[in-house]
Amino acid sequence: MKFAVIGINHGHIYGQVEGLLTVPGSQCAGVAVDQPHLLEEFSRRFPQIPIRTRESILNDATVDLIASASINSDRGPLAVEVLSRGKHFFVDKPPLTDLAQLEPLRRAIATSGKLFFVYYSERLSNPFDQQAKTIYQQGGIGELVHLMGLGPHKLNADIRPDWIWNPRQYGGVINDLLSHQVDWFCWFTDQKIRQFSSRLGQFGAAAGREFDDFGDVMVTAENGITGYFRADWFTPEKSPVWGDVRGLIVGTRGTIEIRRIINLGAVDTPDSGPCMILTNDQSGPTRIPAGNQPLAWPQHIASSLRTGKNQLNDPEMVLHVIETTLRMQCQAIRVK
Repeated sequence: MKFAVIGINHGHIYGQVEGLLTVPGSQCAGVAVDQPHLLEEFSRRFPQIPIRTRESILNDATVDLIASASINSDRGPLAVEVLSRGKHFFVDKPPLTDLAQLEPLRRAIATSGKLFFVYYSERLSNPFDQQAKTIYQQGGIGELVHLMGLGPHKLNADIRPDWIWNPRQYGGVINDLLSHQVDWFCWFTDQKIRQFSSRLGQFGAAAGREFDDFGDVMVTAENGITGYFRADWFTPEKSPVWGDVRGLIVGTRGTIEIRRIINLGAVDTPDSGPCMILTNDQSGPTRIPAGNQPLAWPQHIASSLRTGKNQLNDPEMVLHVIETTLRMQCQAIRVK
């Protein structure tokens, strides 16, 4: 697998590149950026990756896949260009910031025959989600009732790029942060979302700026499973992590809690790392640590390129997630 990078405006690109490089035989053929000052950190971490122009990468017939974490609003047009130029595309979330970008993307996917991958890192780079889904599929918590996802973030306003404060370029807190939870809900339940109610608020995390720092959503799946998701920019400065991200899965005979980043209830102990807690009718709370299993998503992408079938994101479902999250953002009720 030979890939290249266009756009490194968000730090998720490091996880994307590091993951792709774990695939045996993979090679990164180059990186192209519009903001040269971003290259210093990238080149320090990946000194073997050459700096190239965007056109030279797009014209390189040996490059199979383009990875990108560009400015949010640039991702949709870049996806259309990359797919139309005959290359697969692997983009950080959110892939779009405007519903007007959706139909051109649909057409590009359909007409190009190339694969479109979205990096929902909170699920794909977490060791517990597949394990939790397997427990559910094997009857470990009964029938699904409800999923709750929490995605708090630390703002770090002083080091955020200017584009995050521009609503057109950023795309909103729901479309950005809660896209993780919408993806997770649809993937775990294997259901599309039938209806939703969303809210937005500005509670002052970014003083002096018109910046939504709170968003939440209630959802109902096509089969009646319910969900609640909340994201905000209020992780305290003294938090040892960027966000206490959690998922809670409620079944008729058990629950699974996923503490994705930290176990705050056990800080300063050996048990403070990410974990999963299973409680069901057969046993009391059982803490399952993260372990050292390798990430599965890089192999899913590599297998997809070999077979021509997307094994990372269900093509129909990923477009549903993108469209639904955009509509949640656009249709949200403002509470503050």
